[in-house]
Amino acid sequence: MESLRGHSRRKFDTGLIFLVSVFLILLVSGIYIYQQVRVDPVTTSIQQGKPFAVQLMIHDGKELKYTELLFYSPSTGRAALLDIPGNLGVILPQAKKVGRIDSLYKVHSIEGYRDTIEAFVKEDIPFFLEMSFSQLERLIDLLGGIEVFIANSLEMDVKGRKIQLPSGNLHLDGGKAMVYVSLQDPEESDIDRIIRIQKFIQSLLKKIGESVEFLTHPDVVPYLKEVVRTDMETRGLLSFLREMRKLDIERMSFQRVLGNLRKVEAEDLLFPHFEGQLLRQTVKKMLETLASTEGVRGEEAGLTLEILNGTKMPGLARRTREIYQSFGFDVVSYGNAETQEIEKTVIIDRKGNREGAARVASIIKCTNIVSGPSTFGSQKNADFTIVLGGDFDGRYCK
Repeated sequence: MESLRGHSRRKFDTGLIFLVSVFLILLVSGIYIYQQVRVDPVTTSIQQGKPFAVQLMIHDGKELKYTELLFYSPSTGRAALLDIPGNLGVILPQAKKVGRIDSLYKVHSIEGYRDTIEAFVKEDIPFFLEMSFSQLERLIDLLGGIEVFIANSLEMDVKGRKIQLPSGNLHLDGGKAMVYVSLQDPEESDIDRIIRIQKFIQSLLKKIGESVEFLTHPDVVPYLKEVVRTDMETRGLLSFLREMRKLDIERMSFQRVLGNLRKVEAEDLLFPHFEGQLLRQTVKKMLETLASTEGVRGEEAGLTLEILNGTKMPGLARRTREIYQSFGFDVVSYGNAETQEIEKTVIIDRKGNREGAARVASIIKCTNIVSGPSTFGSQKNADFTIVLGGDFDGRYCK
């Protein structure tokens, strides 16, 4: 009797083990199949073809040095960079006071920082890429170096060693590229620094696009994941890198935050014009342009403007120039009109381009458009002359 019971128990145990084994095989197979057919968020965004944003950050291991928002349209291959300055003045949630936006950044913990930028530009930023200088150096060496254009020769002392970078098109390895990107020149303006960094990132993205077959090779991927931190899944990161082959490098556009510097608790903070409304309008227009299969369609790009201040308000022409430049117009001249007693703003169409004049006028909500030669200004080659009057409040005509 005991032997029969033992035999039955062994038979039952064997059957149970078999069923458990089958269940585990099916479970593992199901997970594997799910992983294979599931589409990650990056690939989904690419397949949808709509523009999306990636937050690019470079730090020195302790402090954030640069933040650029990359807006990319998969349907057209067009992209734009928006510089987020570290001294941008925002309300710090925990401190409940105004301070630098980069004070919200913590290495390997960017959630609060990203949330604040999203609220500022009023656009979702679903993905980020974060690198230290040392990681960026390794990435550039992995790529075999990058090409950069240096307008003026540079000579710097790095750890007691003099490094010289001549002017012109240069091929830089990782070490020299880091010297270039981490340069702190007191004579360099904020605008020139932003242009330098954005052009550097443009060169980096171009090199990534050219090297994508190498970067996405299974043997290289583990090393790649060591030099960049991201919230993209591995599959999504590789999809994003492959998209860089389609990137229209030559038509990449560059934007920055326009505003005024104010001293707050011994800090020079940048406060955007019109409480950020101008920037948000610029970003919205930029996204529409990136997604357009006709690109800029010769609308804003190529239209030349002359802006004249016909009021006694100082700096009005300069600030208006920044507004039009942020929308992609080419301002060839700005200054004061012959008189500062102009009551009503006027758009003068010098070339008979009615549609262009309407677009120029719509930016500042001006309804006063005239055609023909102008008695104001000296830039006869400009397509349009804008003479600002007393009805212009710095953003719109009333």
